[in-house]
Amino acid sequence: LGNRLLPAFNTSSRLPWPKWNIATGKSAAPTGDPTILSEAGSVQLEFRCLTEQTGDLRYKEAGDKAFEAIQSAGMTGLMPVYLTPPDHSQVRVLASKFAFGALADSYYEYLLKQWLQNPADQHFKDLWLNVMDELPGLLRPRPTGSTTKGKSPLYRLIEVAPGGEAIWKMDHLSCYAPGMIALGLQEVPDEDLLEKGRNSTLWSVAEGLTESCVQMWTSTKTGLAPEFLNVRSTDPFDFKEVPRTGKHSFLRPETTESLFYLYRLTGDEKYRQWGEQLFRAILKHAKVDGGFSSVEDVNQIPTVKVDELQSFVMAETFKYLFLLFSPVDKLDLGSFVLNTEGHPLLRPPRKKRR
Repeated sequence: LGNRLLPAFNTSSRLPWPKWNIATGKSAAPTGDPTILSEAGSVQLEFRCLTEQTGDLRYKEAGDKAFEAIQSAGMTGLMPVYLTPPDHSQVRVLASKFAFGALADSYYEYLLKQWLQNPADQHFKDLWLNVMDELPGLLRPRPTGSTTKGKSPLYRLIEVAPGGEAIWKMDHLSCYAPGMIALGLQEVPDEDLLEKGRNSTLWSVAEGLTESCVQMWTSTKTGLAPEFLNVRSTDPFDFKEVPRTGKHSFLRPETTESLFYLYRLTGDEKYRQWGEQLFRAILKHAKVDGGFSSVEDVNQIPTVKVDELQSFVMAETFKYLFLLFSPVDKLDLGSFVLNTEGHPLLRPPRKKRR
């Protein structure tokens, strides 16, 4: 499979074609399609692992060249979701929204995880910290670095248009973010976290965002999360009613992922309690004879089932729920890093944290 994918990276920019026919060895992308940030920026863990397992440097080099192409656009921190097409030799960012969910998510996730996979590559950690420093621009309310009586605000993770205007919606896809932040808090050296008050700010954001993500589930009639929710533009930035175009549920895994990481980091039983609520809602409203189905409308009971089971339901949603309720030794996060589809890849031996 790696050999069949490699030709997709043979472009003038070294960004991969977004769609590649592994049977014909040709691109299925129409000329002119932009490069999606998350697609070009989340192949690196897997290709590096393949090189480690085979000794063939071509895989690592292909992934690394794609990442270097993204960086050649000249931006650090938050980036627009679209870059120039792969056949443009000079990579530039395109005027497009800033987001942490769809089209962007796993690029940011892999900044941290590439560092965990190879701790000698400090620049990945530094790039991730730059993103964390800019993340408050997408949060409502904006973090202050302090909380009232120890309780974090219910943060909403919105989007920003190219012109700087707020787009008042929150993707469920962005609910991986608090888990990623929790992993970073566990792994990044203390001196980096103390700088700029990152430690207290990121703690508050991870806790408040996780609760918001749980609320995306528990606020509907079925207890299943919609694809996205609109957000009110005034404090306290409550969720609005479920939008018509986002009322479906694919049983996405991002909230269960964050519950797993937050529980591992804190040991707080509320994360398991919330996980049980989500699990019971899935059993009650999405179970069918052959497995679990997507649902057309999270506010309609009985639910109308869709004849499909998304691959991530088993690979991630239930895996993270299993790990949430399992002993720590079921998966040692010091020995493995989970890729964006929840597959464990070996990490180098863990050094003592400074």
